[in-house]
Amino acid sequence: MTKLDDLVDQHIKEYNSRLKHIDELAEQAAALEEESHLDELAELKSERNKLADYLKELEQNRSEKSLEMTGPMYIWDVIAQRLEKLLEKIIK
Repeated sequence: MTKLDDLVDQHIKEYNSRLKHIDELAEQAAALEEESHLDELAELKSERNKLADYLKELEQNRSEKSLEMTGPMYIWDVIAQRLEKLLEKIIK
């Protein structure tokens, strides 16, 4: 395995970990069944699905070009933060 392959694997593992965290937060929010927040939760789930599709594409196209396009983990963090804030609003 090359250094590039190792780096791609590292990114994929990190993305999978963040995706799992997003799924856990979404499950918690959905379990609370707050009608007033269903639209926001649906939007966040849609964004989550886009990220999951991106991860699949990254796993299939293990090239230097796709690795360069992975960029920072910013979008993953934004979704997780929004889900955490949604849970806080629902629980209060």
